[in-house]
Amino acid sequence: MYSKPFNDSLKQQFAIISALIIREMTTRYGNKFGGYMWAVLDPVLFIAILTVVFSAVAHIPPLGRSFMLFFATGYASFYIYRSTADQVANAVEANRALLNYPVVRPYDAIISRVLLQAATLFVVNLMLFGAMSFFVEIGPIRMGPILAASAIGITLGAGVGISNIVWFHFNSTYQHIWGVINRPAFMVSGVFFLPESIPLPYRDVLMWNPLVHLVGLFRMGFYPTYRASYVNLPYVIGLAIFSVVFGLFLVWLFDARLREPK
Repeated sequence: MYSKPFNDSLKQQFAIISALIIREMTTRYGNKFGGYMWAVLDPVLFIAILTVVFSAVAHIPPLGRSFMLFFATGYASFYIYRSTADQVANAVEANRALLNYPVVRPYDAIISRVLLQAATLFVVNLMLFGAMSFFVEIGPIRMGPILAASAIGITLGAGVGISNIVWFHFNSTYQHIWGVINRPAFMVSGVFFLPESIPLPYRDVLMWNPLVHLVGLFRMGFYPTYRASYVNLPYVIGLAIFSVVFGLFLVWLFDARLREPK
């Protein structure tokens, strides 16, 4: 049986995170429903435009019959990681004023932003592939690989973002360098190609990129006959968990410094 102090602490924690989520939605999307809907439609339209553009260039996909579906499954899975990493990296800075209250910790800002981002990504992908089903044939879908890839992508993105909270706070130059390096990451993450088509030894080097495994796992849900034997779940899951643990350790270690302005 849980003690009353523990229950009170749990309720307080839930109230803090709930309040932070509402604040995040208000500050990021405005206090109107249309603001949140535009935040959802923005990435949907961005991915849709990229999909149409690249479909016009490359008509024959490496997998399946529709390049539109091939590219969308690749970029959508990559976007799950990248958008989570970007949003979490700014979680503490965006809520710095609230950290003056002793009951609010950096962890609360991180958890609230991860939960809100996960919910937003669910709606984004639902709208994206729901709309795409009117233009291309989407066969039987296996939700297991899609949900697994999404969960791992959010976890990995959160871990990278949590570490970057600390690194960005200490070094603004690193923040700019990270932004430049991270933008073209999708070029080497299997969004445009299948890793099986890359000759050795370059394929072995490519396999160190965890996003390649995420993209392959996500695509397995949309292409039932695609096995993606290169996907190494222990590697990518272990890396995702390690990144979160390491990031949280850094936040704990530099808690006092993070509460100070840059």
